Amino acid sequence: MESGRKLRAAGEILRLGGVDYRLESVEGCGGSAVVYRAVYEDELNRGCFHQVLVKELFPYDPRGMIYRGEAGEVCCRPGAEERMEVCRRLFLQGNQVNLELLARLPEEISGNLNSYEAYGTFYSVLSVHGGRTLEEMLEAGGPCGLKEAAEWMTWILDGLECFHRHRTLHLDISPDNILMLKNRALLIDYNSVWQMGAEGAERFLFSEKEGYTAPEIRLRQISQIGPASDLYSVCAVFFRVLTGRRPSEQEIMGRGPGKSLSRDLEIFAEEPLPAVWQAVRIVVRGLHVLARKRWQSVECLRLEFEELIRRIDGRGISHSAVWESSRRSLKRLRKPDGLFLPRSLTVEGKLMDGQACFQALAEGGSILLTGPGGMGKTRFLQELLGRNMRIYRPESPAVVYVPLVDYQEAGEEPYYIRKWILRGLRYSGQAGSMDEALHELDRLLDQGREEGGGVVLLLDGLNEAGRKRRALLQEMEELGNKPGVGILVTDRSDSVKEYGLRAFCTASLLPLTGEQVLRALEEDGLACPQEGELRDLLRNPMMLSLYRKTARPDQEGGNVPGDMEEMVGRYLESLYIRQLRADSGDQAEQLRQGYVLRHLLPLVAWEMKRHKRTILTFEEVHRVAGASYRELLQKAFSLSFPEYAGKSRLMLKDIANENEWFDYAVSEQLMERLNLLEKSGNGYYRLIHDNFMDYLVKAAGENRHRLGQYRKKVLGLRLTVGILAAALLAGGAAAVYRSVRPRELTEAEKYGIRNAAQRLMINLQLLDTQMVLQRGVLREAGGEGVLEGNTRETGYLRERIGRALDQEARQGAVATDGSNWLEELELQGTEIPLDVLGRLYLKNQEMSGIMEEALGYLERCLCDSDSPYRDRSKREPLVKAYEAYLDAYAEACYLELLQVMDQMDPESAKTVLDAAAGMSTFKQYVLKYPLSNTQEEELSRQQAAAEGQLKDARGELRQQNFPMTAVGW
Repeated sequence: MESGRKLRAAGEILRLGGVDYRLESVEGCGGSAVVYRAVYEDELNRGCFHQVLVKELFPYDPRGMIYRGEAGEVCCRPGAEERMEVCRRLFLQGNQVNLELLARLPEEISGNLNSYEAYGTFYSVLSVHGGRTLEEMLEAGGPCGLKEAAEWMTWILDGLECFHRHRTLHLDISPDNILMLKNRALLIDYNSVWQMGAEGAERFLFSEKEGYTAPEIRLRQISQIGPASDLYSVCAVFFRVLTGRRPSEQEIMGRGPGKSLSRDLEIFAEEPLPAVWQAVRIVVRGLHVLARKRWQSVECLRLEFEELIRRIDGRGISHSAVWESSRRSLKRLRKPDGLFLPRSLTVEGKLMDGQACFQALAEGGSILLTGPGGMGKTRFLQELLGRNMRIYRPESPAVVYVPLVDYQEAGEEPYYIRKWILRGLRYSGQAGSMDEALHELDRLLDQGREEGGGVVLLLDGLNEAGRKRRALLQEMEELGNKPGVGILVTDRSDSVKEYGLRAFCTASLLPLTGEQVLRALEEDGLACPQEGELRDLLRNPMMLSLYRKTARPDQEGGNVPGDMEEMVGRYLESLYIRQLRADSGDQAEQLRQGYVLRHLLPLVAWEMKRHKRTILTFEEVHRVAGASYRELLQKAFSLSFPEYAGKSRLMLKDIANENEWFDYAVSEQLMERLNLLEKSGNGYYRLIHDNFMDYLVKAAGENRHRLGQYRKKVLGLRLTVGILAAALLAGGAAAVYRSVRPRELTEAEKYGIRNAAQRLMINLQLLDTQMVLQRGVLREAGGEGVLEGNTRETGYLRERIGRALDQEARQGAVATDGSNWLEELELQGTEIPLDVLGRLYLKNQEMSGIMEEALGYLERCLCDSDSPYRDRSKREPLVKAYEAYLDAYAEACYLELLQVMDQMDPESAKTVLDAAAGMSTFKQYVLKYPLSNTQEEELSRQQAAAEGQLKDARGELRQQNFPMTAVGW
């Protein structure tokens, strides 16, 4: 007996319509009916029996108001008649719908053989189709995997579709009302079916099952009940299949069902991530509390399950999937600063706005969009992305934004853009799957919009992709030829079209109009500058943005910034002042803010410049932050920057080590609070805008120079005092001689010198590599073909320069400034000239900037088609002048090295000398300037002569218009 409801016993005979049905078991119990498995004897073939199901209307009443009488009849006590009458009406209505649908679709609807009124209630005799209910299957273990679960759901939707096609809602979909057959499912129990648009909805008694009934049914929001109500129940069933339990009210009304569908679910094990995401997406949208936010039709939801199956099979690459992936990436993009000012551009001389540009892309156009730094190219692309990704339309292209800055670390990776798209679709690139995925993506991109495809690629920052980008350009050209692809790629100029992207239309992003500038300034209560040059400068969006943030205090004094670098400086200073005010009363935090902005951030930019990249890896940024942490603790730093003298303990009172300093300075301050650093999609660090680079690199150079000047000054004073003191004590030339000749060193001092010498050899070896790379370039530049302007030869030279700069950048991570060894030697009181040693440590870092500037200049002069250096008479002096400079630089460097070796212990000096003799740059000078028997006066004379030659070489470079702005020239 069910609690409160006495069920009929096995073996009991029911006589219905003159036929005796023997009950064998209870098949199932619902809120209003009980289903029994029964048999009846064949009238002709006696002894043979037919199997059927007998459904008895017997509503469950927890108070026992509806009960079974002594004769087996269903009875009602006073007060339950109305409910019983409603249940009778629903039973009849369900039977009627069952029979109507059965007549139209006999293969899709469960069979209803006949219905009767007997024993005080209604009965229906139903066909036995075989199979098991979904409830039974789930209790027995459920599906064998996510694919089988998805297939089950498509069968259920097929069973539901015939209801909705005839404007009928089932409204009682749950695992116990789903009969699973071979490759199909039947919905059973028609007692809650409802004809859409039927009258009397307010009096309708809806069936409710916890976890499966849509919120609008439970809340009696009649106007909201529709197909989405049934689809809610289908998605609740899917949730049960995935998790083994029904969704709770807290999950639906509170934190959302998605939180319960973690990657750790057993059914998700070994499944591809795109498939897992799709399964979660189906449930989350399907169980939305608002009906209008759910899936709205059986067909729509079936397509989602079919997409899920494709993703499980590795074929989950579709137009909608690309659109959804791009929409997710849009949400992750940094929120733009301020309102977007509409922009215009010229495409092959034709003026158009942003939407016209997008229409050209949607029709398969390929455009190279140019504009100087700060012109707003990135913002323009992101606005195109946002405006055209608000709603999914199969007939509209999916728009994908791809920042190219991470390509610097890709190393000519093939299919970079395609793999970016696949990563958005959660493809990890594991062995065996990536080739298939690339093939499937190409199939999609080959489809035109009319075939269900269409993708617009917004490729941001070709100028930030690094020098080695042949594979990237080749991929752009391939994609541009596909019928389903439109491409917009940004660069600072169209120089790339000399050797690539020639089929792309050239477009220029136009400056802001004067009216836009005036309106923006008026919004901030700022007057428009009177100077025409500054007004023109403000038509650059970056300049306008910085001016709006910094001009107010300057305008009051009549002092306005005149160029981008000064504007950046004013902006950072105003940012610093705001932080000082925000941290008023907290001296430690104020000091840290100043250090982070004026020292650490410039160091990060310096490291980017040194690596010739605009991005840094986590390890590289961590190394810079660690160096800044150690620098703060050094005596030389505090005395070079007196504002920090005696403050390091206060500044670091809550920071225990370099890791905590990184978390504070980089993650919390530069990224979160100050918004000056950001992470790219692949986890690389970059400045918020590369227009900040020049200012910050210059600031870093000034900081390094100031620190170096202090060390040089202190060392000079210490040596002078030591010599004079010795002279006074011992008297005469003999005393001076004794003060400068090598003294006996302790083992600890020798150990310190050996470490310093080891670092010196490493840095000199890096310098030697730089010099060898440049001499290889100069040999090719001095060849007949290049000097005569042969296009093929200048193309080879351009590639040679690119390879040289790339190789130099890769070795840069090995270099350090040796500051820790300088500190140790200074504490020991060494007689090695530490100012000279410090300069030698920095030679390879200085040469890095010189090399980039010089080779870049030679590339422009010798390889660009529009170069004014067209004939041999102009080209050859360029090459000769830089060759002479490198010779003079190497000789002066070696003579400085002699000064250092002369004061080392013999063993360390010999080690350094042997290393120098093995370097191409210095081996000729080892013989020319022997270390033994070197007199101080002679060494000084030689040094002065070498410095003179270097000065003359610099002068010749200036005559040849070399830029010479890098530190170290």
